[in-house]
This record gives sequence, structure tokens and C-alpha cells, in this order.
Amino acid sequence: MSAPFLVSACLAGIPCRYDGGAKPDPAIVRAVAEGRAFPACAEVAGGLPTPRPPAEIRGGGGA
Repeated sequence: MSAPFLVSACLAGIPCRYDGGAKPDPAIVRAVAEGRAFPACAEVAGGLPTPRPPAEIRGGGGA
């Protein structure tokens, strides 16, 4: 059995995106349900609320 891994919580179907929604991916939802993956949201862990204003890069390349 392989070690469990972290997945983005919104891809696991948890509504933690900036707009309060989720983007469930069937394979990731299944992996979480089977205990092979654990959902985590870096933005929420960092203290950002849900929902929240979108964060966008403006006037630069993001580097």
C-alpha cells in the first residue's frame, strides 16, 4: 500500500474556493473516500476566509 498524499480540498469536493464553491474531480473524491488521500486547503490554513475576493496578478508576470 502506498503512503497517503495531500490533495487540494476544493478538488475533493469541499467548498473552500474563493467563491465558496468546489471543483470536485471524481478520481480525487474517490481517493479521499478510500482514505488514500487527505484534503487540505492552503488558503484556508493560512487564515483566508471563504468566500473571499479573488486574488489576481495585475500589471506583472507574477515573478
